[in-house]
Amino acid sequence: MRKLLLIGLLCLLGGELQIMGQTDNYTVKGKLSGMSEDIKIVVLNSQNGNLQFDTLKVENGQFVYVGKATQRKELTFMRLSKKEQEATHAKWKGKRGMILSGKFDLTFFVGPGAQIEIQGDQKDFPFVEVVSEDEFNQGMMELQHLNLKELKEINVLHDALNDAVLADDSVAKMDVFKQQNALRECISQRTMEWIASHLDREYAMWLYLNSGLTNKTVGELKQQFDRFSSEVQQSESGKKLAEIIRVRTALTPGAQAPDFTLKNIYTGEDIHLADYRGKYVLLDFWASWCVPCRKSHPHLIQINQKYKGENFILLGIASDRKNEVIKKAAQEDKIDWPQMNIYEKRDQQKQLNEMYDISAIPTKILIDPEGKIVVKYVGDSAGLDQELEKIFKK
Repeated sequence: MRKLLLIGLLCLLGGELQIMGQTDNYTVKGKLSGMSEDIKIVVLNSQNGNLQFDTLKVENGQFVYVGKATQRKELTFMRLSKKEQEATHAKWKGKRGMILSGKFDLTFFVGPGAQIEIQGDQKDFPFVEVVSEDEFNQGMMELQHLNLKELKEINVLHDALNDAVLADDSVAKMDVFKQQNALRECISQRTMEWIASHLDREYAMWLYLNSGLTNKTVGELKQQFDRFSSEVQQSESGKKLAEIIRVRTALTPGAQAPDFTLKNIYTGEDIHLADYRGKYVLLDFWASWCVPCRKSHPHLIQINQKYKGENFILLGIASDRKNEVIKKAAQEDKIDWPQMNIYEKRDQQKQLNEMYDISAIPTKILIDPEGKIVVKYVGDSAGLDQELEKIFKK
């Protein structure tokens, strides 16, 4: 009898575990009119930091995609036409410089147990309807409806931009950029208005975090945080903004710079920030692909030559995953100070972009001999010369 009860209990638990496992599944069903065999829907799915591409089987304009998610995340669907791709390849054969500005894909949110429907005409893709009970998708659709005219115009201008590139018409190219930027400014203004009128929804907080609106002072961020409802403040997105405020507060001038250890990519030896106590340390956050970063290097070379004998050290922290890429760019720019890789993982140590609130590059941070932050420059660092002249009296 006890054996039968045990078997029954195990079967019951097994069934519950199976149901629990199934709740991680989400389903996306689509029905797009005007589909043909020439058109494919490709899914771009990020799994554990790796990108996975899946091509969906489409029959009579209908398709189904099933995935797994332990929490809410973004999923991207791309529409690909073989004929359009062939025409583009023929147009650009032997030429370079294609710009993707204004080329949109369909990105929406999925999560455990989500049931989502995509509806519309393929010719309107990616501006189709995402039907979902998730408040993030609902908010996304509300904004899409408000901005649909501008979004479509930006998308159309993508082709005009590349026609200007092909024609080597810099005037026309800049004109298209200006048109796109004006449309984006309109969208940005509506986004801020939407956030201000939906302070009780987490998606508004998520938008604030992901729409380039957090490049503000700590005081301004605190004011914005306080405007949201207490429920939103306690949400996942709210906790992220609270952490940004905490970190940014800890990085104000006079605060202790977070200590770290990373390898010198040239020698393999550890660089400890704490080892440079007694010196002024200038941290340069940059990347090989960042044009403004690379343009700032001649200025840094001048600074390094002027102050390197004055208890001053310059350290580079590059946002490139491969050390060889960093070395190649450093050699091209003739910079010879120690370089570290921001993506190097260290036990019990956060990545430096989190520790130092690096949301944009180039960023330069000057640290004094006591290990305290003197000043932080994001983008333009024109004031750095005056700061160093004041310190070293030269």
